[in-house]
Amino acid sequence: MTADQFRALETLSGSGHSAHHKTDDLLAAAVAGFNSLTRPTRHESQQFEDLALPLLETATPRAKRQVSAILAQHDAAPRKLVLALANDNIEVAAPLLLRSPLLKTTDFMEIIGKSGLSHARIIARRQPVDPLLLPLLENYDDEIIKQTLNSEQPLPAAPAVQEANEPEPASMHYASAPVAAKPVPTPPFRSANSQPSAPQPLPAHDLGALSLTAYLRPAIAEHLIDMALLIDNSMFRTALADALDVNYMRAETIIGTWPNSQLPLALKAIGLTAQDTYLILTAVLGTIHGEREQLREFVHIYRSISPEQASAAVRRWKSDDMNEKLRNQLRDLAENTTDSFTNAANNDSSIQHKKAQ
Repeated sequence: MTADQFRALETLSGSGHSAHHKTDDLLAAAVAGFNSLTRPTRHESQQFEDLALPLLETATPRAKRQVSAILAQHDAAPRKLVLALANDNIEVAAPLLLRSPLLKTTDFMEIIGKSGLSHARIIARRQPVDPLLLPLLENYDDEIIKQTLNSEQPLPAAPAVQEANEPEPASMHYASAPVAAKPVPTPPFRSANSQPSAPQPLPAHDLGALSLTAYLRPAIAEHLIDMALLIDNSMFRTALADALDVNYMRAETIIGTWPNSQLPLALKAIGLTAQDTYLILTAVLGTIHGEREQLREFVHIYRSISPEQASAAVRRWKSDDMNEKLRNQLRDLAENTTDSFTNAANNDSSIQHKKAQ
């Protein structure tokens, strides 16, 4: 992390943000700075750990979930930070338990011992499962773990479809579009021998407006697919809410039921490919069998949705959430004001009664 970025962090720490907001800003800046390093040195990893680890105590659950999703793809993340997140509640820990290359068999054993069944169910999804872990997982005699261990097979590939840019459709109706599954893509883990292009360094003056969601983009497809393939549907709902920055009830409404689900529009706004969207729809809304021509039609419709259309839909959802929140606050304020007037009136009546006596 550059000196300018650290100075920006110091500026943030003295800003007038609320405690949680300020912590999330600092955590976002720390993760972004570390993620911009192509090959972090041991000193840089330690520096990142020293800064980020204390922030977890007061960071919001959403910020911790997003940091977990980012670090799950990073093979140079500090181990103490990874272990702290992996031992957190299951919605925070899940991405790391599924994908992190830093967690060892002994780590999984300790995590299961501390956190129990919820974490064991996610660890059972990790492929391949370490043979040393199998007796520990099987000892739970849990139906979900048994189902995961016995039926975890590669998903069938979707029929090949020639994708091409199509003119923008007059409507976005998916009623005739089936969903087919494809193999889960191998996550692009960074290694010491690889030389990925480094992300653009962050301008120091922009750190105050950072959103961790922006740094989740490179890993978001794998993260959403992972959460969609879990048996617990609430995990995907939470991941979708984080990615779109909407509330959980809104995410549930977006998911809905097929064929009226708005999930394709949401995934388009996030930037997922048609292939990844197929897989997520299949996992979340149930397998929808169809012919090659219907699959082609879905791809045609999905690719024809412009980014502007998808972004406008997300803005509308956020606006509706904000309006609902304001209405609730105004209603609570009105009720509190009415209660205060009633209590004041009752007290005045009591005083007058006593004086009369």
